[in-house]
Amino acid sequence: MVVPARRSFLVGPVNFHGPCAPGRITVQVRGKITAPPSTAVSTWSRVRNNYWLMFSRVDGLLDGNRPPQNITSPPKAIQTTKQDVRYYAHHSPNLCKPCVACTFKFLISASPYLKLTTPGIPLGGQTPCVQSAPTALKLVRCNNLEVSRISSKDSPQMHVAILQSSGITLRKLTITAPGSSPNTDSIHIEQSQNVRVADSRIGTGDDCMSVSSGSRFVAVDGIECGPGHGVSIGSLGKNGDTAAVEFVDVRNVRFTDSMNGARIKTLCLGGQGYAKSISFTNIEFDNVDHPVLIDQFYRDRSVQVGVAISNVTYSNLRGTSSRATTVAFDCSGGCTDIHVNSMVITGPGGRRTVARCRNAQVAISGQVYPEIPCRS
Repeated sequence: MVVPARRSFLVGPVNFHGPCAPGRITVQVRGKITAPPSTAVSTWSRVRNNYWLMFSRVDGLLDGNRPPQNITSPPKAIQTTKQDVRYYAHHSPNLCKPCVACTFKFLISASPYLKLTTPGIPLGGQTPCVQSAPTALKLVRCNNLEVSRISSKDSPQMHVAILQSSGITLRKLTITAPGSSPNTDSIHIEQSQNVRVADSRIGTGDDCMSVSSGSRFVAVDGIECGPGHGVSIGSLGKNGDTAAVEFVDVRNVRFTDSMNGARIKTLCLGGQGYAKSISFTNIEFDNVDHPVLIDQFYRDRSVQVGVAISNVTYSNLRGTSSRATTVAFDCSGGCTDIHVNSMVITGPGGRRTVARCRNAQVAISGQVYPEIPCRS
């Protein structure tokens, strides 16, 4: 599919729905794609899945602006930017996002800026808001897909969501949003397998990466994260669901001025299942609030059972924390088979730090600071 150069096309929220006959599909954007104006409220209100661009059931998709016959090394693909957005600091549990003058600008590849203005959508006569604001790019039920050299700035919701897909590679991404913008996860992976994210710079108002239930064999390598909420496994166990996450390898990541670093989070809301075979290797922290965190009481501390966490390894972690508690293993029914091998995390200027743990079985090897009080 080619968007011709020196041409302009008006495109609203769109789902490129496969399957397609060719074995490999190339999307080549050379011209201009313009989103509907703010007066087209009905255009956006009828989008049930809250997306702007979605590719579903498309295998072998390569986004770029090189000639279609050259599909071996895709160049810059899809860029999204948004300006002049003012979200309130709070948002309600239904993810309704109150806002004033919500103006989104989207940029695709080498084309000019694409402007989308959406007024607040009233809910039952309440304060106008954007409910479940649109994710910039959704990849659903896609296989053997590679996207590279994406620059995404200030998506109103998640920047990239990968759902029910397999064999996905994302590399050389630059994703940014204000540190105060809620729910602007950079890359969200859910019910997907064999996903690799590499060599990217991320700074958002939520998770730099989130790996959710149904995901396995996820590799993260060479990421810079900050600001943001770190690389998170979860949250898991929402609405009493049975979670399943395994074989996640996170390595060569640097966290700078982020709220969290290496985080696993589950909700004690009747959730079940497991998160296991997870590793964090060669991780650097620079002024991170919570560098190492397992939080099994995310949003609720009243229930004492939940998702089982096991076989988690931390190897060669170094850096500084902005707070005294740098390591927290806060487990409900018990975290088992936790390994910490070579970790030194101090406070600013080398100040002393502490570790906290509850219901965790931790094996220690190599130099480890601060001392972890729940050794197995």
